[in-house]
Amino acid sequence: MSYLDIEPWRLLIVFALVLVSSLVVSLRARLGLARELIVGLLRGAAQLFAVGYLLIVIFEQEGPGWVLVVLSVMLSVAAWTSARRVEHGPGARRLAPYALAAVAAGSGLALVPVFALVVTPTPWFDARHVIPISGIVIANAMNVVAQVNERIFATAHAERAEIEQWLALGATPKQALAGPSRRALRAALIPTINSLLTLGLVSLPGMMTGQIVSGVAPEHAVRYQLVIMYQLVIVAAVSGATAAFLARRLLFTAGEQLRRSWP
Repeated sequence: MSYLDIEPWRLLIVFALVLVSSLVVSLRARLGLARELIVGLLRGAAQLFAVGYLLIVIFEQEGPGWVLVVLSVMLSVAAWTSARRVEHGPGARRLAPYALAAVAAGSGLALVPVFALVVTPTPWFDARHVIPISGIVIANAMNVVAQVNERIFATAHAERAEIEQWLALGATPKQALAGPSRRALRAALIPTINSLLTLGLVSLPGMMTGQIVSGVAPEHAVRYQLVIMYQLVIVAAVSGATAAFLARRLLFTAGEQLRRSWP
């Protein structure tokens, strides 16, 4: 099978298009994201090239230590990234352990049973299967946790008076925060549900398409992709629910009062 080679100068064309369009939107809408967009474009490219060559080394080594190190780095970076995106909550250092727990809970429930019973790599630490699938799942957990945390903490900040009124009327923290938690979790699940509903009609998953192009029978490629998509539903639901629960624990004191500052 042949492939279309993307020469460096062609890649620069796409880079310029993304840079110009994103900067125009950020500056005109006053989003304050211009610096992060530029850093993200450059950093993302550097990281992909570095990881691409690193994966070759890891695939050749075939050792469980390498795989565990990579998974640990993935989880740590995902937790830190999702924690630092929260504007009205505690600092990233305080929120990161809670984000790690939420990301790990959803990822673990989605990955461990599947690797044990469905996609069973031999040996269990086969990096060619474990790392790519884990990366997809952990990245989805990261986005869900970041979205849930941002919405809950932002809502608690904006609707503080209403939440405190509920508490004054005798509501528990769980009851007072039920509405914001439900809306945050619903919003976090919508992208995953939309992806399922439009699967094959709007979006053509890269993993399935790549397998078919490489010669794998369509029915095998589809089953493989469905496993991934179902994992994403699991991780979105579990990580999102865990993040909402932990956010509530952070928002209220032991005396069931809404925090006004973060220690």
